[in-house]
Amino acid sequence: MRWVTLLFSAGLLFGAWVPGGASEHCCSGALDRLYGAGYENLACETTDSSVVVWCENRRIRYPVVWMIEALSVVASSVPDDVVVNVVAERLAVPVTSLSARAGDVRAWVKGRIGTEEFRQLLRVEFDGSECPSERRNSSLRKVDLAIGPGRILSEFGLPGVWIRANFDVSTEFSTAFLPGLNASGRMFFPAYNTGGPVYNDSRYNELRPGSALLSYLRPVGKSGFLSVCGGMVEMANWRYDSYGIVVDAKQYSPDGTWGFGGSFGYIAPGRYQVLNDANQRYRTWVFVWPLYNTPYEAWTSYRVTGFDLRITARWGRYLVGDRAWRIDVERSFGETKLTVFGIQSNGYSDYLKRVDRQNTRLLGGVRMEIPLPPRERGMPERFRVTSTSAFAWSYRYRVGDVGVDLVTKQSVEDHVGAYNPVAVLNNLERARSQVRARQSEACQ
Repeated sequence: MRWVTLLFSAGLLFGAWVPGGASEHCCSGALDRLYGAGYENLACETTDSSVVVWCENRRIRYPVVWMIEALSVVASSVPDDVVVNVVAERLAVPVTSLSARAGDVRAWVKGRIGTEEFRQLLRVEFDGSECPSERRNSSLRKVDLAIGPGRILSEFGLPGVWIRANFDVSTEFSTAFLPGLNASGRMFFPAYNTGGPVYNDSRYNELRPGSALLSYLRPVGKSGFLSVCGGMVEMANWRYDSYGIVVDAKQYSPDGTWGFGGSFGYIAPGRYQVLNDANQRYRTWVFVWPLYNTPYEAWTSYRVTGFDLRITARWGRYLVGDRAWRIDVERSFGETKLTVFGIQSNGYSDYLKRVDRQNTRLLGGVRMEIPLPPRERGMPERFRVTSTSAFAWSYRYRVGDVGVDLVTKQSVEDHVGAYNPVAVLNNLERARSQVRARQSEACQ
């Protein structure tokens, strides 16, 4: 009887140990594969019925692609009935989770079920509330130096010259010191000039410093985020280059369809200026103290599932003190974006005629954002030189200074926009094709 009891107890212990041990083994294998592919901030937790993996990837240019790749890698390491949950991070901060049965993920990646069907089986939502206790292959204090097109400053239809433009090449470094705490700096190199300096500022004809910023991104609950950014921002206009601090907060619906929030800045003009006289060239830093300008903005946005469209309505006080409405309609084609915007402001420029008796300025324009190759960068070492992710250019159809907002590239939407659950669902087919191509290359 004693032997029977001992054997029965051992059987219970063995039965309890095997699933957990198997899960841990599968989790370890998935993390090894992700580590080899350049994923960072890796962590894993398992139960008998689920696997949760936290990860970040700075190699693959488009976040939707590496999210789907991570989901596929983890799903290939566990049984069909296990629920796989991948939490995608930005600056080592959890942002978005994707979860589905491992068998459904494998069937979709291999083409046995269609994307429309898989879209109903996949759960995607913001998830910034939980962090793992330990991470592997940290992304912190690793420096990226990105080189690529800086900007095009352009004016069209000017008297005596139909176009005046400058084209810059930029180098920009960035590094995260702590989860969410990011430092970045930028330098500009003149590459092409036609029609004379834009805005009559000679700094566009020589190497010059650009933005220098320290920012902090923090989740507030599962689907809210706060961004605080301080430093100097070069905005390619001598009137509006600024320094100070900007706070931005946004609350999303869990599925990412709706978003609302606001921003507030406490800033003053600050710029690097180059001037000429008859005898010499002057290079000076100009800072205004104390800070006095307080631009602010409230906004709401809506994303359309199935048709990659985002509509954003904003109202606020902008850099020249004008109060304005802005409407942005953005259509995305994967990573390529085209935005049409309109502005209605109570401000006006001294050198332009007023549009109507209410002193209202009406103008609009377009903005294009085009991804730059390659899709995959080098491994994220301590110091890495990469290409710029995208080139953006905007044009206003009517000259005017109204509705100019402070663009730091460190606001909430800048950090988490590509991680939006709607963006993930709208680009599943595109992501699957790239993941399958990457897997085929790895097998060869």
